[in-house]
Amino acid sequence: MKALYVKLAAWTMAVLLLAGLGGSYRIPGLDISQNAAGVPSAETADSVLDPENSASQTTGTDKTEDASSGPSSSPTTPQNSLTAGTQGQNGTTTSDTLGTLTGGSDSSSVPSGSGSTTGNVASSGKPSNAGEPTNGTSTGSTSRPTTVGSTTKPTTQTTTMPTVSVPAPTVPGKIVVGYYTGWSAYKGYTPAKVPAAYLSHLNYAFAKIDPKTKKIALADPAQDRNNFAAIRQLKQSHPHLKTLISVGGWDYSAYFSDVAASAAGREAFAQSCVAFILEHGFDGVDIDWEYPVSGGLAGNSNRPQDKQNFTLLLQAIRGKLDQQEKKDGRTYYLTIAGAANTSYLSKIEPQAVAGIVDYIFVMAYDMHGPWDRYADLNAPLYTPSEASPQYKNSVYDGILAYRNKGVPAKKLVLGMPFYGYLYQGVSNTNGGLYSRFTSAKAVSYDTVKNSYLGKAAYTQHRHSSAQVPYLSGGQIFLSYEDPVSIAAKASLAKSLGLGGIGAWELSHDTSNSL
Repeated sequence: MKALYVKLAAWTMAVLLLAGLGGSYRIPGLDISQNAAGVPSAETADSVLDPENSASQTTGTDKTEDASSGPSSSPTTPQNSLTAGTQGQNGTTTSDTLGTLTGGSDSSSVPSGSGSTTGNVASSGKPSNAGEPTNGTSTGSTSRPTTVGSTTKPTTQTTTMPTVSVPAPTVPGKIVVGYYTGWSAYKGYTPAKVPAAYLSHLNYAFAKIDPKTKKIALADPAQDRNNFAAIRQLKQSHPHLKTLISVGGWDYSAYFSDVAASAAGREAFAQSCVAFILEHGFDGVDIDWEYPVSGGLAGNSNRPQDKQNFTLLLQAIRGKLDQQEKKDGRTYYLTIAGAANTSYLSKIEPQAVAGIVDYIFVMAYDMHGPWDRYADLNAPLYTPSEASPQYKNSVYDGILAYRNKGVPAKKLVLGMPFYGYLYQGVSNTNGGLYSRFTSAKAVSYDTVKNSYLGKAAYTQHRHSSAQVPYLSGGQIFLSYEDPVSIAAKASLAKSLGLGGIGAWELSHDTSNSL
């Protein structure tokens, strides 16, 4: 991220930081002062979607029925699909050289407990997405039709990188979140390499729950303690940085439902969170329960009462943090990570939750992935305008779903992916977009940049309505983010008056190109 501000690709966090200043920041081809797709501003966002009718099916970022001033979609999301956006020890799914989606190391260098591959699809350490009809275990079909979906081709264009001026590194008051994963250190991306000057909050992923004591516990004790010491040193040189311990994620959400089911369980867990942050020098707790009521990793405990119990759990944690604030005069933070769709929102109490937490990190990615039948876009900013053979969704729809459930814009942080999905065995039709595929996996932006971009065998495209890039060639379709698409997402965050932006996760971009 540090290089965001000193290199050609310097957009990611910088744009939102600048966006927070008001006024416009012009970059060739994009005016940050307004929504690039004519989407309503924060003042009119509430009226764009009807809270009831926007539910559509489930998962994905469950689509809006109609947005008069913005994009519309008519998804056909599978009823049994999961929610969009998840975070786990494997990142999203294992990748070629990053078995844990950490951007370089294979699974052999990761502590035990990391996700494993299933079939042809590397089971996403975060099968994160919306519309995962088979809980993340499905693979693309080996049969590939000569045409997929509609004969209407997506509107795309070949991409060239714009030139940008160097922005200032920080803007006080804006939330800029970066997730640092404990396993990143195994491949050499230590906390010392985190671009802390450009972050307001650093979330350490993940701690787990001890099922016997119902307390927070270290996931990888030796490495975690080393990382915590390094993070404390990082804070000494960057005193503005707030650090939170993230609990759960895709791999460690098995016992949330049990903990939240009783007052005693909630009390024990909440008190243990306070003890944990005091012992290890954190400023707060980030709850990443994947997921209440249903979904998540096979074998996770869940129950219908999770919807209300989630709120009660957060109240218990907030209460203990408030008590500690009165004792030592410090400020302690409580946040959550949530999926970007109405299916997830129907399983929590959005307004109540928003009233308790400092902000919600919206996992606005994994809209599509290896669990689907067709190659598709990981995090389309807006719903693609052309016909699709499967459900549609978008980042925009996901954010408005929260707004239409009464969540204040200032409580939302737009989460963005520093990784992409590589589909193999696709057809040449439409550059592989919406094609059947034989296998798929997640790849870090490091891998995208070093192994695919600028190579003669591959052609770069930009989907004009979805405002994201993709790459094709040699029976490969690669959906990813680049500085331009990240800037467009930051522009949306500004136009809707959101509290900030964030990224999952920092080690996917070790050169700080995004």
